[in-house]
Amino acid sequence: MRASHCGLGRERARKPDLRRLNQCRTMAKAREIQTHKSCTCSVPRPIGACYEGLATAGGLSRRTFDRRMQKPRGNFAAAGSEIELKLLFAESELPKVTALVATHARQVQHQFVRSVYFDTQKHDLWKRGFTLRVRASGNGYEQGIKRIQSSSIARTEWEEEVAGPGPDLQRLKASPLARFAAQSTSGRRILPVFETGTDRTTFSLGSETRLIEASIDRGQIRAGEAKLGICELELELKHGAASDLFDLASRLVAQAVLRPDTISKAERGYLLAEGVWGQAAKGTRPRLDGNMPCWQGFREILRACLHDFDLNLPLLANFADVEGLHQGRIAIRRIRAAMTLFKPLVSDRSFRQLRSELKWLAGLLGAARDLDVLQSHFLNHAAHGEGDSRLRDLSRHAEARRLLARRAVTESLDSERGRALFVNFLAWIENGAWQRQCSRAVEQPISSFARRTLKKRLSRVVKRGESLADLDAAARHKIRIEAKKLRYMAEFFLSTRGVAKQLKDYKAMIACCEKLQEALGAIRDKDALEEFLLREIRPYAGIAAGRVMAETYRPGHRQGRQIAADRELRKAVKAHSKLSAVSPF
Repeated sequence: MRASHCGLGRERARKPDLRRLNQCRTMAKAREIQTHKSCTCSVPRPIGACYEGLATAGGLSRRTFDRRMQKPRGNFAAAGSEIELKLLFAESELPKVTALVATHARQVQHQFVRSVYFDTQKHDLWKRGFTLRVRASGNGYEQGIKRIQSSSIARTEWEEEVAGPGPDLQRLKASPLARFAAQSTSGRRILPVFETGTDRTTFSLGSETRLIEASIDRGQIRAGEAKLGICELELELKHGAASDLFDLASRLVAQAVLRPDTISKAERGYLLAEGVWGQAAKGTRPRLDGNMPCWQGFREILRACLHDFDLNLPLLANFADVEGLHQGRIAIRRIRAAMTLFKPLVSDRSFRQLRSELKWLAGLLGAARDLDVLQSHFLNHAAHGEGDSRLRDLSRHAEARRLLARRAVTESLDSERGRALFVNFLAWIENGAWQRQCSRAVEQPISSFARRTLKKRLSRVVKRGESLADLDAAARHKIRIEAKKLRYMAEFFLSTRGVAKQLKDYKAMIACCEKLQEALGAIRDKDALEEFLLREIRPYAGIAAGRVMAETYRPGHRQGRQIAADRELRKAVKAHSKLSAVSPF
Protein backbone atom coordinates (compact mmCIF):
# COMPACT_ATOMS: atom_id res chain seq x y z
CA MET A 1 0.00 0.00 0.00
CA ARG A 2 1.73 3.12 1.22
CA ALA A 3 5.15 3.43 2.77
CA SER A 4 6.56 5.86 5.32
CA HIS A 5 9.34 7.35 3.24
CA CYS A 6 10.35 10.96 2.84
CA GLY A 7 12.79 12.75 0.59
CA LEU A 8 16.38 13.22 1.64
CA GLY A 9 18.36 16.09 0.09
CA ARG A 10 21.85 17.31 0.68
CA GLU A 11 20.67 20.86 1.09
CA ARG A 12 20.18 22.37 4.48
CA ALA A 13 16.97 21.21 6.17
CA ARG A 14 14.25 23.78 5.80
CA LYS A 15 11.04 24.35 7.71
CA PRO A 16 8.24 22.23 6.24
CA ASP A 17 5.54 24.02 4.27
CA LEU A 18 2.46 22.51 5.92
CA ARG A 19 0.10 23.65 3.19
CA ARG A 20 2.29 22.14 0.51
CA LEU A 21 2.69 18.94 2.52
CA ASN A 22 -1.07 18.56 2.84
CA GLN A 23 -1.29 18.87 -0.93
CA CYS A 24 1.43 16.27 -1.24
CA ARG A 25 -0.43 13.93 1.03
CA THR A 26 -3.57 14.27 -1.08
CA MET A 27 -1.53 13.40 -4.15
CA ALA A 28 0.12 10.55 -2.29
CA LYS A 29 -3.17 8.99 -1.30
CA ALA A 30 -4.20 8.87 -4.94
CA ARG A 31 -0.92 7.15 -5.81
CA GLU A 32 -0.95 4.82 -2.79
CA ILE A 33 2.17 6.59 -1.43
CA GLN A 34 2.52 7.91 2.09
CA THR A 35 4.44 11.00 3.19
CA HIS A 36 5.61 12.25 6.56
CA LYS A 37 4.43 15.56 7.94
CA SER A 38 8.00 16.07 9.11
CA CYS A 39 9.31 15.67 5.54
CA THR A 40 11.27 18.49 3.97
CA CYS A 41 10.52 17.29 0.45
CA SER A 42 8.10 19.14 -1.76
CA VAL A 43 6.69 16.09 -3.57
CA PRO A 44 5.97 12.53 -2.43
CA ARG A 45 8.53 9.94 -3.41
CA PRO A 46 8.00 6.28 -4.23
CA ILE A 47 8.96 3.45 -1.94
CA GLY A 48 12.68 2.98 -1.57
CA ALA A 49 13.51 6.54 -2.71
CA CYS A 50 15.41 7.31 0.47
CA TYR A 51 16.92 5.57 3.46
CA GLU A 52 15.87 8.09 6.08
CA GLY A 53 12.43 6.50 5.86
CA LEU A 54 13.97 3.07 6.41
CA ALA A 55 15.77 4.25 9.51
CA THR A 56 12.65 5.90 10.91
CA ALA A 57 10.51 2.85 10.23
CA GLY A 58 13.01 0.71 12.11
CA GLY A 59 13.10 2.96 15.15
CA LEU A 60 16.72 3.97 14.51
CA SER A 61 18.08 7.48 14.56
CA ARG A 62 19.57 8.77 11.34
CA ARG A 63 23.03 8.75 12.86
CA THR A 64 22.70 5.18 14.14
CA PHE A 65 21.32 3.97 10.85
CA ASP A 66 24.15 5.56 8.85
CA ARG A 67 26.69 4.02 11.21
CA ARG A 68 25.27 0.51 10.80
CA MET A 69 24.20 0.60 7.19
CA GLN A 70 25.71 2.43 4.27
CA LYS A 71 23.85 3.90 1.29
CA PRO A 72 23.92 1.59 -1.70
CA ARG A 73 26.34 2.23 -4.53
CA GLY A 74 25.85 0.94 -8.03
CA ASN A 75 22.66 -0.69 -9.25
CA PHE A 76 21.71 -3.43 -6.81
CA ALA A 77 18.26 -4.21 -8.16
CA ALA A 78 16.03 -1.18 -7.78
CA ALA A 79 14.17 -1.16 -4.51
CA GLY A 80 10.47 -1.84 -4.79
CA SER A 81 7.48 -2.50 -2.61
CA GLU A 82 5.97 -5.94 -2.33
CA ILE A 83 2.29 -5.52 -1.48
CA GLU A 84 0.73 -8.84 -0.54
CA LEU A 85 -1.88 -10.36 1.70
CA LYS A 86 -1.34 -13.77 3.27
CA LEU A 87 -4.25 -16.17 3.87
CA LEU A 88 -3.75 -19.40 5.82
CA PHE A 89 -5.83 -22.55 5.37
CA ALA A 90 -5.91 -26.17 6.50
CA GLU A 91 -4.61 -28.95 4.27
CA SER A 92 -8.15 -30.26 3.88
CA GLU A 93 -9.17 -26.97 2.23
CA LEU A 94 -6.52 -27.20 -0.51
CA PRO A 95 -8.77 -28.61 -3.31
CA LYS A 96 -11.45 -26.01 -2.64
CA VAL A 97 -8.99 -23.12 -2.46
CA THR A 98 -7.23 -24.24 -5.65
CA ALA A 99 -10.52 -24.53 -7.50
CA LEU A 100 -11.66 -21.08 -6.35
CA VAL A 101 -8.45 -19.40 -7.47
CA ALA A 102 -8.17 -21.34 -10.74
CA THR A 103 -11.68 -20.33 -11.81
CA HIS A 104 -10.59 -16.79 -12.70
CA ALA A 105 -6.93 -17.47 -13.57
CA ARG A 106 -5.38 -16.36 -16.86
CA GLN A 107 -2.05 -18.16 -16.41
CA VAL A 108 -0.81 -20.97 -14.19
CA GLN A 109 2.79 -21.78 -13.25
CA HIS A 110 4.19 -24.56 -11.05
CA GLN A 111 7.62 -24.57 -9.39
CA PHE A 112 9.50 -25.71 -6.30
CA VAL A 113 11.05 -22.81 -4.41
CA ARG A 114 13.83 -23.28 -1.85
CA SER A 115 14.98 -20.27 0.15
CA VAL A 116 17.77 -20.16 2.74
CA TYR A 117 17.80 -17.25 5.19
CA PHE A 118 21.16 -16.01 6.45
CA ASP A 119 22.10 -13.93 9.48
CA THR A 120 24.67 -13.66 12.23
CA GLN A 121 24.64 -15.99 15.19
CA LYS A 122 22.88 -13.31 17.24
CA HIS A 123 20.44 -12.48 14.43
CA ASP A 124 21.67 -8.91 14.08
CA LEU A 125 20.02 -8.37 10.70
CA TRP A 126 16.63 -9.46 11.96
CA LYS A 127 16.89 -7.29 15.05
CA ARG A 128 17.62 -4.31 12.80
CA GLY A 129 14.64 -5.02 10.58
CA PHE A 130 16.24 -6.83 7.62
CA THR A 131 16.11 -10.32 6.14
CA LEU A 132 18.71 -11.76 3.76
CA ARG A 133 17.84 -14.84 1.76
CA VAL A 134 19.09 -16.71 -1.29
CA ARG A 135 16.36 -18.39 -3.31
CA ALA A 136 16.89 -21.31 -5.69
CA SER A 137 14.28 -21.29 -8.39
CA GLY A 138 14.53 -22.88 -11.82
CA ASN A 139 18.16 -22.91 -12.95
CA GLY A 140 19.46 -19.96 -10.98
CA TYR A 141 19.78 -18.23 -7.64
CA GLU A 142 18.39 -14.92 -6.49
CA GLN A 143 19.67 -12.92 -3.54
CA GLY A 144 17.05 -10.85 -1.80
CA ILE A 145 16.99 -8.27 0.99
CA LYS A 146 13.73 -7.26 2.60
CA ARG A 147 13.17 -4.34 4.89
CA ILE A 148 10.53 -5.24 7.47
CA GLN A 149 8.01 -2.44 7.83
CA SER A 150 5.20 -1.98 10.29
CA SER A 151 2.67 -2.37 7.49
CA SER A 152 0.77 -5.66 7.54
CA ILE A 153 0.85 -5.98 3.74
CA ALA A 154 3.87 -4.00 2.43
CA ARG A 155 7.55 -4.88 2.36
CA THR A 156 10.45 -3.02 0.73
CA GLU A 157 12.76 -5.39 -1.13
CA TRP A 158 15.96 -5.48 -3.20
CA GLU A 159 16.68 -8.48 -5.44
CA GLU A 160 19.51 -9.55 -7.73
CA GLU A 161 20.72 -12.75 -9.35
CA VAL A 162 23.81 -14.40 -7.85
CA ALA A 163 26.04 -17.23 -8.95
CA GLY A 164 25.63 -19.71 -6.09
CA PRO A 165 23.52 -20.82 -3.11
CA GLY A 166 25.25 -18.53 -0.60
CA PRO A 167 25.21 -14.76 -0.09
CA ASP A 168 27.42 -12.76 -2.45
CA LEU A 169 29.20 -10.33 -0.14
CA GLN A 170 30.55 -8.27 -3.01
CA ARG A 171 27.06 -7.59 -4.28
CA LEU A 172 25.89 -6.82 -0.75
CA LYS A 173 28.33 -3.91 -0.76
CA ALA A 174 26.06 -2.21 -3.28
CA SER A 175 23.00 -2.69 -1.08
CA PRO A 176 21.52 -1.22 2.12
CA LEU A 177 23.69 -3.77 3.96
CA ALA A 178 26.95 -2.37 2.59
CA ARG A 179 28.47 -1.54 5.98
CA PHE A 180 27.40 -4.91 7.34
CA ALA A 181 28.95 -6.71 4.36
CA ALA A 182 32.22 -4.82 4.82
CA GLN A 183 32.41 -6.18 8.36
CA SER A 184 31.79 -9.74 7.13
CA THR A 185 34.32 -10.07 4.32
CA SER A 186 35.41 -13.50 5.51
CA GLY A 187 31.82 -14.78 5.35
CA ARG A 188 32.11 -16.39 8.77
CA ARG A 189 29.71 -14.02 10.46
CA ILE A 190 26.85 -14.79 8.08
CA LEU A 191 25.37 -18.24 8.65
CA PRO A 192 22.24 -20.07 7.47
CA VAL A 193 19.50 -19.73 10.10
CA PHE A 194 16.59 -21.60 8.53
CA GLU A 195 15.25 -22.60 5.14
CA THR A 196 11.89 -22.88 3.45
CA GLY A 197 10.90 -25.37 0.78
CA THR A 198 7.56 -24.91 -0.94
CA ASP A 199 5.66 -26.29 -3.88
CA ARG A 200 4.26 -23.11 -5.40
CA THR A 201 1.38 -22.85 -7.84
CA THR A 202 1.01 -19.32 -9.19
CA PHE A 203 -2.08 -17.90 -10.87
CA SER A 204 -2.48 -14.56 -12.63
CA LEU A 205 -5.82 -12.95 -11.90
CA GLY A 206 -7.42 -9.86 -13.42
CA SER A 207 -6.33 -7.64 -16.28
CA GLU A 208 -3.22 -5.65 -17.15
CA THR A 209 -4.49 -2.63 -15.21
CA ARG A 210 -5.75 -4.60 -12.19
CA LEU A 211 -3.45 -7.58 -11.87
CA ILE A 212 -3.08 -9.80 -8.79
CA GLU A 213 -0.75 -12.77 -8.54
CA ALA A 214 -2.14 -15.58 -6.37
CA SER A 215 0.36 -18.18 -5.13
CA ILE A 216 -0.59 -21.35 -3.27
CA ASP A 217 2.37 -22.52 -1.16
CA ARG A 218 2.67 -25.93 0.46
CA GLY A 219 5.83 -26.99 2.22
CA GLN A 220 7.92 -26.60 5.35
CA ILE A 221 10.10 -24.24 7.32
CA ARG A 222 13.11 -26.03 8.81
CA ALA A 223 15.43 -24.68 11.48
CA GLY A 224 17.78 -27.43 12.61
CA GLU A 225 15.58 -30.30 13.80
CA ALA A 226 12.52 -28.07 14.20
CA LYS A 227 9.91 -28.07 11.43
CA LEU A 228 6.77 -26.06 10.73
CA GLY A 229 4.30 -26.67 7.95
CA ILE A 230 3.35 -24.10 5.32
CA CYS A 231 -0.11 -24.05 3.77
CA GLU A 232 -1.06 -20.59 2.59
CA LEU A 233 -2.36 -18.44 -0.22
CA GLU A 234 -0.46 -15.25 -1.03
CA LEU A 235 -2.19 -12.49 -2.97
CA GLU A 236 0.36 -10.05 -4.40
CA LEU A 237 -0.75 -6.82 -6.01
CA LYS A 238 1.06 -6.27 -9.33
CA HIS A 239 -1.09 -3.51 -10.77
CA GLY A 240 -4.06 -1.66 -9.34
CA ALA A 241 -5.19 -0.30 -5.99
CA ALA A 242 -5.00 -1.91 -2.55
CA SER A 243 -8.79 -2.07 -2.52
CA ASP A 244 -8.61 -4.57 -5.39
CA LEU A 245 -6.50 -6.85 -3.19
CA PHE A 246 -8.93 -6.71 -0.27
CA ASP A 247 -11.99 -7.12 -2.51
CA LEU A 248 -10.57 -10.36 -3.89
CA ALA A 249 -9.65 -11.56 -0.40
CA SER A 250 -13.19 -10.87 0.84
CA ARG A 251 -14.69 -12.93 -1.98
CA LEU A 252 -12.34 -15.85 -1.34
CA VAL A 253 -12.81 -15.78 2.44
CA ALA A 254 -16.59 -15.89 1.99
CA GLN A 255 -16.29 -19.17 0.06
CA ALA A 256 -13.48 -21.05 1.84
CA VAL A 257 -11.97 -21.33 5.30
CA LEU A 258 -9.15 -18.85 4.70
CA ARG A 259 -7.79 -16.68 7.49
CA PRO A 260 -5.68 -13.52 7.04
CA ASP A 261 -2.34 -13.62 8.83
CA THR A 262 0.26 -10.91 9.38
CA ILE A 263 3.14 -13.24 10.37
CA SER A 264 5.58 -13.68 7.49
CA LYS A 265 7.46 -16.88 6.68
CA ALA A 266 10.64 -15.12 7.76
CA GLU A 267 9.26 -14.25 11.18
CA ARG A 268 7.96 -17.79 11.68
CA GLY A 269 11.39 -19.10 10.69
CA TYR A 270 13.22 -16.89 13.17
CA LEU A 271 10.82 -17.79 15.97
CA LEU A 272 11.27 -21.46 15.12
CA ALA A 273 15.07 -21.09 15.13
CA GLU A 274 14.94 -19.35 18.51
CA GLY A 275 12.72 -22.10 19.93
CA VAL A 276 9.83 -19.80 20.81
CA TRP A 277 7.35 -20.54 18.04
CA GLY A 278 4.10 -21.79 19.55
CA GLN A 279 4.68 -20.01 22.87
CA ALA A 280 2.32 -17.33 24.16
CA ALA A 281 3.52 -13.86 23.17
CA LYS A 282 2.95 -10.78 25.28
CA GLY A 283 1.90 -7.46 23.76
CA THR A 284 4.51 -5.43 21.94
CA ARG A 285 4.87 -1.67 22.06
CA PRO A 286 4.22 0.16 18.78
CA ARG A 287 7.01 2.33 17.41
CA LEU A 288 5.67 5.85 17.68
CA ASP A 289 7.24 9.23 17.20
CA GLY A 290 5.73 12.15 19.05
CA ASN A 291 5.65 14.28 15.89
CA MET A 292 3.90 11.79 13.66
CA PRO A 293 0.29 12.67 12.80
CA CYS A 294 -2.50 10.97 14.69
CA TRP A 295 -3.74 8.96 11.72
CA GLN A 296 -0.31 7.38 11.27
CA GLY A 297 0.16 6.66 14.98
CA PHE A 298 -3.28 5.08 15.21
CA ARG A 299 -2.45 2.77 12.34
CA GLU A 300 0.88 1.79 13.91
CA ILE A 301 -0.90 0.87 17.14
CA LEU A 302 -3.51 -1.29 15.40
CA ARG A 303 -0.87 -3.05 13.32
CA ALA A 304 1.12 -3.95 16.44
CA CYS A 305 -1.95 -5.25 18.29
CA LEU A 306 -3.18 -7.31 15.34
CA HIS A 307 0.29 -8.79 14.97
CA ASP A 308 0.23 -9.78 18.66
CA PHE A 309 -3.13 -11.49 18.21
CA ASP A 310 -1.88 -13.43 15.17
CA LEU A 311 1.15 -14.66 17.13
CA ASN A 312 -1.13 -16.19 19.77
CA LEU A 313 -3.82 -17.42 17.39
CA PRO A 314 -2.28 -20.89 16.73
CA LEU A 315 -2.42 -21.59 20.48
CA LEU A 316 -6.19 -21.17 20.67
CA ALA A 317 -6.70 -24.60 19.12
CA ASN A 318 -4.80 -26.15 22.06
CA PHE A 319 -7.47 -26.17 24.77
CA ALA A 320 -4.88 -27.11 27.41
CA ASP A 321 -2.97 -23.88 26.80
CA VAL A 322 -4.54 -21.06 28.80
CA GLU A 323 -1.85 -18.39 28.37
CA GLY A 324 -2.22 -18.16 24.60
CA LEU A 325 -5.92 -17.40 24.91
CA HIS A 326 -5.20 -14.90 27.68
CA GLN A 327 -2.65 -13.00 25.57
CA GLY A 328 -4.89 -13.17 22.50
CA ARG A 329 -7.71 -11.69 24.55
CA ILE A 330 -5.42 -8.90 25.74
CA ALA A 331 -4.51 -8.11 22.12
CA ILE A 332 -8.19 -7.69 21.25
CA ARG A 333 -8.69 -5.57 24.37
CA ARG A 334 -5.82 -3.31 23.33
CA ILE A 335 -7.32 -2.94 19.85
CA ARG A 336 -10.65 -1.92 21.37
CA ALA A 337 -8.91 0.48 23.75
CA ALA A 338 -7.09 2.13 20.84
CA MET A 339 -10.31 2.47 18.87
CA THR A 340 -11.99 4.07 21.89
CA LEU A 341 -9.08 6.48 22.35
CA PHE A 342 -9.06 7.62 18.72
CA LYS A 343 -12.81 7.43 18.12
CA PRO A 344 -13.29 11.22 17.74
CA LEU A 345 -10.75 11.22 14.89
CA VAL A 346 -11.38 8.02 12.96
CA SER A 347 -15.05 7.18 13.37
CA ASP A 348 -16.79 6.19 10.13
CA ARG A 349 -19.41 3.67 9.04
CA SER A 350 -16.96 0.77 9.12
CA PHE A 351 -15.71 1.86 12.57
CA ARG A 352 -19.08 1.20 14.17
CA GLN A 353 -19.49 -2.17 12.52
CA LEU A 354 -15.97 -3.33 13.32
CA ARG A 355 -16.24 -2.22 16.93
CA SER A 356 -19.43 -4.26 17.26
CA GLU A 357 -17.78 -7.34 15.77
CA LEU A 358 -14.72 -6.97 17.99
CA LYS A 359 -17.01 -6.74 21.01
CA TRP A 360 -18.62 -10.02 19.92
CA LEU A 361 -15.20 -11.70 19.68
CA ALA A 362 -14.10 -10.19 23.00
CA GLY A 363 -17.20 -11.65 24.65
CA LEU A 364 -16.32 -15.15 23.44
CA LEU A 365 -12.71 -14.81 24.56
CA GLY A 366 -13.81 -13.39 27.92
CA ALA A 367 -16.21 -16.27 28.61
CA ALA A 368 -13.50 -18.81 27.80
CA ARG A 369 -10.94 -16.96 29.93
CA ASP A 370 -13.30 -16.82 32.93
CA LEU A 371 -13.77 -20.57 32.77
CA ASP A 372 -10.02 -21.14 32.40
CA VAL A 373 -9.53 -19.17 35.64
CA LEU A 374 -12.38 -21.01 37.34
CA GLN A 375 -10.98 -24.42 36.45
CA SER A 376 -7.53 -23.39 37.68
CA HIS A 377 -9.23 -22.60 41.01
CA PHE A 378 -10.55 -26.16 41.27
CA LEU A 379 -7.24 -27.68 40.15
CA ASN A 380 -5.41 -25.62 42.77
CA HIS A 381 -7.65 -27.04 45.50
CA ALA A 382 -7.08 -30.56 44.18
CA ALA A 383 -3.29 -30.06 44.09
CA HIS A 384 -3.31 -29.17 47.79
CA GLY A 385 -5.38 -32.23 48.65
CA GLU A 386 -8.47 -30.21 49.43
CA GLY A 387 -12.01 -31.36 48.71
CA ASP A 388 -13.52 -34.80 48.17
CA SER A 389 -15.23 -36.70 45.37
CA ARG A 390 -18.01 -34.10 45.23
CA LEU A 391 -15.49 -31.34 44.53
CA ARG A 392 -13.98 -33.49 41.79
CA ASP A 393 -17.44 -33.90 40.28
CA LEU A 394 -17.82 -30.14 40.38
CA SER A 395 -14.47 -29.75 38.64
CA ARG A 396 -15.54 -32.12 35.87
CA HIS A 397 -18.68 -30.05 35.29
CA ALA A 398 -16.57 -26.90 35.11
CA GLU A 399 -14.14 -28.54 32.68
CA ALA A 400 -16.99 -29.55 30.39
CA ARG A 401 -18.23 -25.96 30.30
CA ARG A 402 -14.68 -24.69 29.73
CA LEU A 403 -14.14 -26.96 26.73
CA LEU A 404 -17.44 -25.82 25.23
CA ALA A 405 -16.37 -22.19 25.62
CA ARG A 406 -12.94 -22.85 24.07
CA ARG A 407 -14.56 -24.71 21.17
CA ALA A 408 -16.94 -21.80 20.64
CA VAL A 409 -13.93 -19.48 20.23
CA THR A 410 -12.19 -21.61 17.58
CA GLU A 411 -15.40 -22.32 15.68
CA SER A 412 -16.29 -18.63 15.65
CA LEU A 413 -12.86 -17.66 14.33
CA ASP A 414 -13.21 -20.26 11.56
CA SER A 415 -16.77 -19.20 10.74
CA GLU A 416 -17.53 -16.89 7.83
CA ARG A 417 -18.30 -14.13 10.32
CA GLY A 418 -14.95 -14.50 12.06
CA ARG A 419 -13.00 -14.70 8.81
CA ALA A 420 -14.76 -11.65 7.39
CA LEU A 421 -14.06 -9.71 10.58
CA PHE A 422 -10.29 -9.92 10.18
CA VAL A 423 -10.26 -9.30 6.43
CA ASN A 424 -12.43 -6.23 6.89
CA PHE A 425 -10.42 -5.05 9.88
CA LEU A 426 -7.12 -5.38 8.03
CA ALA A 427 -8.58 -3.57 5.03
CA TRP A 428 -9.82 -0.80 7.33
CA ILE A 429 -6.40 -0.39 8.94
CA GLU A 430 -4.55 -0.19 5.65
CA ASN A 431 -7.10 1.41 3.35
CA GLY A 432 -10.08 2.57 5.43
CA ALA A 433 -12.25 5.56 4.55
CA TRP A 434 -11.17 7.26 7.79
CA GLN A 435 -7.76 7.93 6.20
CA ARG A 436 -9.37 10.06 3.49
CA GLN A 437 -11.45 12.22 5.83
CA CYS A 438 -10.52 15.89 5.61
CA SER A 439 -9.83 16.89 9.20
CA ARG A 440 -7.10 18.90 10.85
CA ALA A 441 -7.57 16.81 13.98
CA VAL A 442 -6.05 13.69 12.41
CA GLU A 443 -3.02 15.73 11.32
CA GLN A 444 -2.14 16.96 14.80
CA PRO A 445 0.97 15.44 16.45
CA ILE A 446 0.09 12.28 18.28
CA SER A 447 1.95 13.41 21.41
CA SER A 448 -0.32 16.40 22.02
CA PHE A 449 -3.47 14.39 21.34
CA ALA A 450 -2.39 11.54 23.64
CA ARG A 451 -1.35 13.88 26.45
CA ARG A 452 -4.65 15.77 26.39
CA THR A 453 -6.85 12.67 26.09
CA LEU A 454 -5.03 10.58 28.69
CA LYS A 455 -5.16 13.46 31.17
CA LYS A 456 -8.96 13.54 30.87
CA ARG A 457 -9.21 9.78 31.34
CA LEU A 458 -6.97 9.87 34.40
CA SER A 459 -9.20 12.52 35.97
CA ARG A 460 -12.25 10.38 35.25
CA VAL A 461 -10.80 7.28 36.95
CA VAL A 462 -9.71 9.32 39.98
CA LYS A 463 -13.10 11.00 40.35
CA ARG A 464 -15.19 7.85 39.95
CA GLY A 465 -13.11 5.94 42.49
CA GLU A 466 -13.20 8.51 45.29
CA SER A 467 -15.55 6.33 47.40
CA LEU A 468 -14.21 3.00 46.15
CA ALA A 469 -14.63 1.19 49.48
CA ASP A 470 -18.34 2.06 49.63
CA LEU A 471 -19.26 1.15 46.06
CA ASP A 472 -21.18 -1.97 45.11
CA ALA A 473 -19.74 -4.74 42.92
CA ALA A 474 -21.16 -3.34 39.66
CA ALA A 475 -19.69 0.14 40.26
CA ARG A 476 -16.30 -1.30 41.24
CA HIS A 477 -16.30 -3.38 38.06
CA LYS A 478 -16.84 -0.24 35.95
CA ILE A 479 -13.88 1.44 37.65
CA ARG A 480 -11.80 -1.64 36.96
CA ILE A 481 -12.68 -1.44 33.27
CA GLU A 482 -11.81 2.28 33.16
CA ALA A 483 -8.47 1.66 34.88
CA LYS A 484 -7.69 -1.17 32.51
CA LYS A 485 -8.42 0.99 29.46
CA LEU A 486 -6.28 3.82 30.81
CA ARG A 487 -3.43 1.39 31.41
CA TYR A 488 -3.57 -0.05 27.87
CA MET A 489 -3.83 3.41 26.33
CA ALA A 490 -0.95 4.80 28.37
CA GLU A 491 1.29 1.83 27.56
CA PHE A 492 1.06 2.65 23.85
CA PHE A 493 2.91 5.93 24.47
CA LEU A 494 5.37 4.89 27.17
CA SER A 495 8.37 5.61 24.92
CA THR A 496 6.82 8.48 22.96
CA ARG A 497 8.41 11.86 23.58
CA GLY A 498 6.13 14.75 24.38
CA VAL A 499 3.35 12.75 26.04
CA ALA A 500 4.48 12.68 29.67
CA LYS A 501 5.74 15.68 31.55
CA GLN A 502 7.19 13.45 34.26
CA LEU A 503 8.14 9.97 33.01
CA LYS A 504 8.46 8.67 36.58
CA ASP A 505 4.89 9.71 37.38
CA TYR A 506 3.72 8.35 34.03
CA LYS A 507 5.13 4.91 34.86
CA ALA A 508 3.65 5.19 38.35
CA MET A 509 0.24 5.90 36.81
CA ILE A 510 0.46 2.73 34.72
CA ALA A 511 1.60 0.70 37.75
CA CYS A 512 -1.26 2.03 39.90
CA CYS A 513 -3.80 1.21 37.18
CA GLU A 514 -2.41 -2.32 36.98
CA LYS A 515 -2.61 -2.83 40.76
CA LEU A 516 -6.11 -1.39 40.85
CA GLN A 517 -7.14 -3.69 38.02
CA GLU A 518 -5.60 -6.77 39.66
CA ALA A 519 -7.11 -6.14 43.11
CA LEU A 520 -10.61 -5.51 41.82
CA GLY A 521 -10.17 -8.42 39.40
CA ALA A 522 -9.37 -10.80 42.27
CA ILE A 523 -12.63 -9.80 43.97
CA ARG A 524 -14.51 -10.29 40.73
CA ASP A 525 -13.01 -13.77 40.23
CA LYS A 526 -14.37 -14.88 43.60
CA ASP A 527 -17.77 -13.43 42.76
CA ALA A 528 -17.66 -15.17 39.40
CA LEU A 529 -17.06 -18.51 41.14
CA GLU A 530 -20.25 -18.16 43.14
CA GLU A 531 -22.16 -17.03 40.06
CA PHE A 532 -20.91 -20.06 38.16
CA LEU A 533 -22.02 -22.43 40.87
CA LEU A 534 -25.46 -20.87 40.98
CA ARG A 535 -25.94 -20.49 37.24
CA GLU A 536 -24.15 -23.44 35.66
CA ILE A 537 -23.82 -26.27 38.11
CA ARG A 538 -27.24 -26.47 39.75
CA PRO A 539 -29.17 -27.10 36.49
CA TYR A 540 -26.77 -29.87 35.51
CA ALA A 541 -26.15 -31.58 38.82
CA GLY A 542 -29.40 -30.98 40.69
CA ILE A 543 -29.43 -31.88 44.39
CA ALA A 544 -25.83 -33.07 44.32
CA ALA A 545 -24.66 -29.61 43.29
CA GLY A 546 -26.62 -28.08 46.16
CA ARG A 547 -24.81 -30.34 48.60
CA VAL A 548 -21.44 -29.46 47.12
CA MET A 549 -22.26 -25.74 47.37
CA ALA A 550 -23.38 -26.14 50.97
CA GLU A 551 -20.13 -27.93 51.78
CA THR A 552 -17.93 -25.54 49.84
CA TYR A 553 -19.60 -22.42 51.24
CA ARG A 554 -20.16 -23.33 54.85
CA PRO A 555 -19.84 -20.44 57.37
CA GLY A 556 -16.10 -20.88 57.90
CA HIS A 557 -15.38 -20.71 54.20
CA ARG A 558 -17.64 -17.70 53.76
CA GLN A 559 -15.80 -15.83 56.49
CA GLY A 560 -12.46 -16.63 54.86
CA ARG A 561 -13.69 -15.41 51.48
CA GLN A 562 -14.89 -12.16 53.01
CA ILE A 563 -11.53 -11.57 54.70
CA ALA A 564 -9.76 -12.16 51.38
CA ALA A 565 -12.15 -9.80 49.56
CA ASP A 566 -11.58 -7.09 52.18
CA ARG A 567 -7.85 -7.47 51.80
CA GLU A 568 -8.05 -7.04 48.01
CA LEU A 569 -10.35 -4.05 48.44
CA ARG A 570 -7.80 -2.36 50.69
CA LYS A 571 -5.16 -2.92 48.01
CA ALA A 572 -7.45 -1.34 45.45
CA VAL A 573 -8.12 1.69 47.67
CA LYS A 574 -4.39 2.13 48.24
CA ALA A 575 -3.65 1.91 44.50
CA HIS A 576 -6.38 4.47 43.78
CA SER A 577 -4.98 6.81 46.44
CA LYS A 578 -1.53 6.68 44.83
CA LEU A 579 -3.10 7.18 41.41
CA SER A 580 -4.77 10.35 42.67
CA ALA A 581 -1.40 11.73 43.77
CA VAL A 582 0.57 11.32 40.53
CA SER A 583 0.95 14.19 38.04
CA PRO A 584 2.28 12.68 34.80
CA PHE A 585 0.92 15.46 32.59
